[in-house]
Amino acid sequence: MKDSIRVISGFLFLIFFLSGNLSLWSQTAKITGSAADKPHELARVIVYADQFSKLPKTLASTYTDESGHFEMTPEIKQTDYAFLAVGLKKGEFYLKPGAAYHFTIPEDTTDKRGSVFDEMPLRFSMDADDGGLNDEIGKFNVMYNTFIYENGNKIYRGYNKQFINDFIGKVNEVYDSVEDDYIRNYVQYSLVSLQWVAKMMSGDSVISTWFVNRPVLYHNIQYTEFFSEMFQSYFGVQRIFTYSELVKAINSGKGYSAIDELLKRKEVLTADDRLRELIGIFLISKKYFSADVLRDNVIALLEEIKQNSLFPENRQVAGNYIIKLQKLEPGTAAPSFSLRNASGDTVSLKELSGKVLLLAFIRSDCKVCLMQMGDLEAIRKKFGNKLKIATLVYGKQFPAVVQYAADRNYNWPVLDIGDNILLLEAYNIRAYPTYVIIKPGGKMGMATAPMPDENLDMFIRRYINEAGKTENEQEH
Repeated sequence: MKDSIRVISGFLFLIFFLSGNLSLWSQTAKITGSAADKPHELARVIVYADQFSKLPKTLASTYTDESGHFEMTPEIKQTDYAFLAVGLKKGEFYLKPGAAYHFTIPEDTTDKRGSVFDEMPLRFSMDADDGGLNDEIGKFNVMYNTFIYENGNKIYRGYNKQFINDFIGKVNEVYDSVEDDYIRNYVQYSLVSLQWVAKMMSGDSVISTWFVNRPVLYHNIQYTEFFSEMFQSYFGVQRIFTYSELVKAINSGKGYSAIDELLKRKEVLTADDRLRELIGIFLISKKYFSADVLRDNVIALLEEIKQNSLFPENRQVAGNYIIKLQKLEPGTAAPSFSLRNASGDTVSLKELSGKVLLLAFIRSDCKVCLMQMGDLEAIRKKFGNKLKIATLVYGKQFPAVVQYAADRNYNWPVLDIGDNILLLEAYNIRAYPTYVIIKPGGKMGMATAPMPDENLDMFIRRYINEAGKTENEQEH
């Protein structure tokens, strides 16, 4: 595994740039690996559908065999930032069409008492037949990061920038002979980001030189992170339009043209319709969770772009943002499941969703989770048949949880998540216990509801009252 897959983010942004000569045809990459202590475990190759929305997309999946071996052959069109996932742990690498990778995953010795979703990244060593892509990027990152650590204060506060020019010259000496366009552009955009942060290039200069009428790197996470930092900072400082003007344009209901007119105030952006539209997608999506903005209007604007944009990639980005922003939002369809209970019978979300439903995601070795089942029993008694409860258990001690509930006469379904670990991703479970309220009909109510001792019952009552009003309206 490389010492540093990606250059430091936050105050310096590494940018790598895909050339415009991307193949129109998919090529197969071969991925093999061994995880000796993970037999029959889900293994996946994951990328982002685009690097702006960062909507996860699984390219290939399989299960490890009895010895922990796995093999996948995803089809890809361009070099991409990717993850190898075994179980819910993920480790990052760069995936190249036609390349071959072999991963060796050591025995997992990390503390397993925390959140399965937020455990340490997947550790692995990697042998890559990819033309040196991962090796060269890893070497450059070490060189770049070392420079940042040693000169951080000087970069921000120093007036003499010659040491930066010296570093740039040194980098160019090393990488000018590299023939791989991906690596060359990776290095070039890293240096541009350094110059921008060090105030050696103005925002206007960066935009006109490195964004306007340049290829948009839809599948490049570092490009998009720099894009986000650059334009969020730029429009915050330059005051091309005010926050209130942007909010008013979103809330006006006049469609995307109202946003576009604001962006056209910056003359250099009028020369690049694709970039300007992408900036618009980014800005309105960032405002989705603002209390000042009508969320339905944000989705309507993105839907307009998805349907009408002249640029297929922008249509895809807008559609991906719609999916990403609305994940687990109130009123959207709750992720479905069908899990086994202690008797081996399957119980589905559809069977449980006739009333307001409280899902309790717990880990089988979580003592706090078990203790709070008593609080759930009190809540169940308070609301009677107006509320359903189900406990969803992750971990190997499912029978012990079932016995714990039976000994205390907790008479609601206790379900085994088993190998359906993608359900944890679907509900964004990051800690245990986590409570989720589902409205009647299987619609999301509240993802990550409060703990029982933090007024959970108050929120449940609100949804029960809402359901009652809906029933009355339907009857009349």
